[in-house]
Amino acid sequence: MEKEKKNVLRPVLIILAFIAYIVFSFRHLSGQLQMIPEWTIEITEDAVDSSSTLSPLPFKLGQNIGYFTHDGKITFLKSYPYKATISRQYFAVFDQNSSEIPVYDPKGNTSTIIRHSGFPYIKDDRFFIMLPGGAGFAFLDKNGSKTSIYEHPAPITALSSTPNATLAGFADGALCLFDEEGNLENTLYPAASDYNVILGSAISNSGTYFACVSGQSNQRFVLYKKENNHCKIIFHKELPQAITRQTLVYFSQQEDKVYFDYSEGMGIVDCNTFEFRTIKMNGSKILNIQESPVSNSAFVLSKKANEYTVTILESKSHKTGSFSYNADSSFILTDQNAFFVGKDNKISKFNLSKE
Repeated sequence: MEKEKKNVLRPVLIILAFIAYIVFSFRHLSGQLQMIPEWTIEITEDAVDSSSTLSPLPFKLGQNIGYFTHDGKITFLKSYPYKATISRQYFAVFDQNSSEIPVYDPKGNTSTIIRHSGFPYIKDDRFFIMLPGGAGFAFLDKNGSKTSIYEHPAPITALSSTPNATLAGFADGALCLFDEEGNLENTLYPAASDYNVILGSAISNSGTYFACVSGQSNQRFVLYKKENNHCKIIFHKELPQAITRQTLVYFSQQEDKVYFDYSEGMGIVDCNTFEFRTIKMNGSKILNIQESPVSNSAFVLSKKANEYTVTILESKSHKTGSFSYNADSSFILTDQNAFFVGKDNKISKFNLSKE
C-alpha cells in the first residue's frame, strides 16, 4: 500500500516541482511581469474530456497532437506515426506516401479530404500542399482542391502566410511574393552571397513588410516594404557568421518589430526607426515566438540539445527573464492573458499580470 502511494505521489511531485521552478526562475529575474500558476494537466487518453464549451487551443508534443482549453481540459487527443500539421481551426496527419489526407476540425470531425500527393501545411484556416520533390507548392481551398500552383527550379526552403499574402523562399535564393489568391506578384533575389539560399522568411499580417535571412558566405538579413506594388529594401544587415540551418523570422502582430535567429542570438529590428539590437540566446535555436497584451510582452522558445529555454521580453524587445528545462519536446502558446507551456506529456497554464 505504501508503495502504491509513492507511485501516485511521484508524478504529482514532478509537476509541482516543474511549476515551482518556472515561477521562481521568472520572478527572480523580473519585478514587473508576473506568472501566476493556475493548473498543470497530463496528456493521457483518460484525461480527454470534450464537455468544455471554451474555444480549443492546439498542441503538438512528441507524437501527440490535439486540443485543450483554458479550464484545463484535453478536448481531443490523437497520436500520429510520421508527420502532423495543426492550427486553431484544423489539423491533419500524414505519411510519406499519403495521397488522400483527411483534414479535421478540433473535435476530430472530417472537414475535407486533400486528394493530392505531397505534404500538407495548415496555417490558421488556410491550406497548402508541398509538391512531391519539394520544388513547389499549391494553394488549396476549403474543399482541398488546388486553386493555384507554383513550381520552381529549386526546392522550397521557407513558407510564410497571412490572410493578405504568402511569401516563399527557395534554395536558389529566390523570394516569391503571392497575393491572397495565390497569384505571383514579385520574385526577388536578395543576393550578395556566394550561395543565395533563403534560410528563413516571414511576412507581416497586412502584407506590407516581409523579410528573410539569406545566403551562406556574406549571409545577411533583409527587410522589405511593399508600396504601390513595388518592393524596396528598407533595412539590411550583414551577419558576422553564417548559419547553415533553416532559421525563424517573425513579425510582431502590430508590425512594429521583426525578429530573426542568427549566429549571435536573436536579432530585433524596429520597422519604423530601423534600430537594431541582439539578445543573446547561448547558441540555442529559436523555435517559436508568442506575444501577449500584458506588459506588451513576448515569449521566445529556443532549444539547445535537450534543453529548452523560454526567454521573456517586455515591450517586445527588452529581456526581463528566462527559465530552462530538459525535455524531449515542448511548445509555448499565449491566449488572452494566459501563457501555456507544454513539456513532453504535460501542459501548464500561467496567468499573466503586471505589478
